Amino acid sequence: MMNRRRRLGLRHVLLLTALMAAMTLIFKGGYMQAKAHFAQFLIERAWDRTLADRKAHKPWSWADTYPIAKLHFADEQGRRRGAPLYVLAGASGRNLAFGPAAILADNQINHWGNTVIAGHRDTHFARLEGIYPGQVITLQDASAQVVNYRVLGTQVVDEQDTALLAQEDALRLTLVTCYPFDSLGGQSRQRFVVIAEPMEEAVATRLPASSEPTQSSGRLQS
Repeated sequence: MMNRRRRLGLRHVLLLTALMAAMTLIFKGGYMQAKAHFAQFLIERAWDRTLADRKAHKPWSWADTYPIAKLHFADEQGRRRGAPLYVLAGASGRNLAFGPAAILADNQINHWGNTVIAGHRDTHFARLEGIYPGQVITLQDASAQVVNYRVLGTQVVDEQDTALLAQEDALRLTLVTCYPFDSLGGQSRQRFVVIAEPMEEAVATRLPASSEPTQSSGRLQS
């Protein structure tokens, strides 16, 4: 009888422990989700301030980045699909946790050369898995100018292949994320690359030699 009571008591303790552990995980998951949503709200607010005064604004005081562009994905008829994405300056691991980020720090978005934007395959750039040639990507820059880009195609390359980071006079948009999309591993040496060109005729502007964009990394980040 005593042994039976002990076994029942042990089961109750184990059930209570498992329940507490599950509640802790649920709470942490909800907290992280709420934190991510609040971060997006702050980034959106910082972007609105940038459009109002044409100055860079950090989303929070200790941030080492700020929004520099706004991305929209659309179908071939220009109908927008999904929520907008705010592009941050500097494709560091910390910044990529909050949104896609520009790899080239001094790039003149929508005005000159190749804009390269990286994002995580399991969050912000998960939608790239279904992208197709002819799809439209809208990019708004800090001057409020909006340029519509049409997807030319996609490639899978090695992370050390930086040819797609090369600058040129022609205006171009390049999106980069890790590949394959359904991989369970944390690291990948492959990158999925989307290449798009402006739909409208754009005049490329040559920047002074001292102001040409610089590469922030020797490999394709995601």
